[in-house]
Amino acid sequence: MIPEISSSANTPCNGGQNYTPQSSKWVFRRNCSLSPKQLLQWYLSLCAITLVIATGFLLAGFWIVLPFAGIELLLVGTAFVIYARHAADYEMIELQPNQLILVMADGTKLTQLEWSPQWAKLSYNGKYKAPLLFSHRGQQVKLGKFIAEKDKSALHRELKAALARAACSV
Repeated sequence: MIPEISSSANTPCNGGQNYTPQSSKWVFRRNCSLSPKQLLQWYLSLCAITLVIATGFLLAGFWIVLPFAGIELLLVGTAFVIYARHAADYEMIELQPNQLILVMADGTKLTQLEWSPQWAKLSYNGKYKAPLLFSHRGQQVKLGKFIAEKDKSALHRELKAALARAACSV
């Protein structure tokens, strides 16, 4: 929840006070124990061990073990492919003085929106499992799938303040 912040020159805002426009970025990722690459390595080692054991049973005369081992590896592989497609999902909010960039990656679908911070609004009703809702000229985007419920209200306040500063800088 800590943004990466970079700043540039001073700009007057709020009655002549000095204001430093900043670029902030928040990236929220799914909590996954294995990356897709690590998952593939683990699956290949599982295949090797299973096939060695199944081949041992085949050589001992129990041929039926080998087809069931193949079916098992096929089903586990299918489950791992489904898991890996969403292991790298993320949501990103980047706020620059003149631009609000929202990026949502869900499986193979990547959505990127670029909005003006002056017209963007952020709302959050505080209810359990409620998303952060960005709206801009009639378009709405829900974010917050990967944010812990206890952190959403603090993030809402932080984003609201950053959005107000970005809108002020123009």
